[in-house]
Amino acid sequence: MGNWAAFGLGVGLIGWAATMRVLTGTWLNPGAFFSLFWCFAGILPLVFAREEPVGWNAMLWLIAASIAVSAGTVIGNGGLKTVRVRRPSPATDRELILFGWVLAISVGLGMISNIAFLAGSGIPLSDVFDISKLVVVSNQLYVERSMDVGAPPAPLLSQALLPFVYLAPAVGGIYFVMRRQKLGKLLALSSFLPAVAVTILQTTKAAVLFAIVLWLSGYFATRLRFGNLKVFTRGHLLIAATLGSILTVFFFAVGLERMASTDVALLDVVLLKLVTSAFGHMTVFSQWLAEYWSQPFDPSLGKVTFAGPLEMLGFSQRIPGLFDSVVDLIAGESSNIYTAFRPLIQDFTIPGALAILGLLGFVGGVGFRMVAAGRWSGVPFLLIAYVTTFWTPITWFWIYNSLTATVLAVGMMVFLIRLWRGAGPRPAASRERLVST
Repeated sequence: MGNWAAFGLGVGLIGWAATMRVLTGTWLNPGAFFSLFWCFAGILPLVFAREEPVGWNAMLWLIAASIAVSAGTVIGNGGLKTVRVRRPSPATDRELILFGWVLAISVGLGMISNIAFLAGSGIPLSDVFDISKLVVVSNQLYVERSMDVGAPPAPLLSQALLPFVYLAPAVGGIYFVMRRQKLGKLLALSSFLPAVAVTILQTTKAAVLFAIVLWLSGYFATRLRFGNLKVFTRGHLLIAATLGSILTVFFFAVGLERMASTDVALLDVVLLKLVTSAFGHMTVFSQWLAEYWSQPFDPSLGKVTFAGPLEMLGFSQRIPGLFDSVVDLIAGESSNIYTAFRPLIQDFTIPGALAILGLLGFVGGVGFRMVAAGRWSGVPFLLIAYVTTFWTPITWFWIYNSLTATVLAVGMMVFLIRLWRGAGPRPAASRERLVST
């Protein structure tokens, strides 16, 4: 049946996403959000990488995973309908001060992390402003890192300040919604600068992708906090198209940088790499899932999903990409992007993986209910659901210690707001049932 079977099941996935949207009233509900996101992440590869085979098994899993997340969300939310405030209170001066200062400091420390990387790697600052020298240096660092041969460890100061590279966009998305003035919004957008610098210097696209995921997650969670439940607005679609084009050009430049070249004749090679890295995950996961059934029963019980904390504690060493096995794609490239589902299934079996996804939905449902009611304390829980969902096409989000620390830091900020402002009950008369957007 090939990809046609996957296409057919994709219709079922779209139907489930639409059903969750109708029942919950908004795409921001984590159950609807997860299903919608995978309508794009699961079906677009069938369109833009048609030559790559995707089995029906992968699409069937996406439907099961979406149902699991949705079920957990409904339980955490206390049902399909959500109580929300009629007139959400605006951000207080204390909230603006706290988030503003944390954002500014994070951007500064994130840039210092990049400067420390330059100094520790012996790269003259002048090379950064000379494209011909920058591409050569970046290529050398990329090859050393990829081959794991002769690659010097990252400077200690650079590593220590790395969490601020990601804390900046996480807070930036929140601050962008809180601030109405142009200067505040520019500060919120500047939160991408440290991650962009990391990508330029180290040719790691993941840094910018992490920043986008964290920024958008904070942005959508805060919009819900202030009573705005719309996702597909005209402004959002226009900005998405514009920034998507800019991001594509940027990634083309990074691809050339990895090849130590500025020759536009190599754009076809870069395009192939970008397409396979963006859309190859369904083929890779599908092939692994088909082979999983023939393997002996031997769950690894957290060795993959907790690879980051285990490495930090000295119990294991994480390899780049988590898996040393790769899948050869028909297009001529290879990939080891198995999505977040392989770590879950490999560690906890299929029923266990679905249970964890249900738990993810439950956490998101609790956060959604709290944030919709105007409570900042639910934002970290909602962030957990959003960032995990955004990163599922690549791998399990929580293997990265710096990113885990980022979400914890946002939680601490929310806790400080609660202490600073107080958490008085809101009048029941200001609440209403959420039926539709």
